[in-house]
Amino acid sequence: MDVSKHAEMRMKQRNGLNKKSCERIAKKALEKGIRHNQTKGRLNKWVTSLYFNNQKANNIRLYGDKAYIFCDEVLVTVLQIPNDLRKDMKSMIKA
Repeated sequence: MDVSKHAEMRMKQRNGLNKKSCERIAKKALEKGIRHNQTKGRLNKWVTSLYFNNQKANNIRLYGDKAYIFCDEVLVTVLQIPNDLRKDMKSMIKA
């Protein structure tokens, strides 16, 4: 599990986390995060757009209120999930 400098900077900026915490959260997101194929509706459309905007991203996970974009096992960046999708995120996720 590697965290890029850019992802580390974004985690610090958006989550207020230090380097050790960044690695721990990235590992949790990779293991327990919601995968693209588990989403539906507007959430699926948004995650698909993330993929097309970040072509090297082959692994996008949703964990908490953030989207973690990985390239293989390397965390590339972290984005905030929009409020309107977060509100009804539980109902959009396939069981």
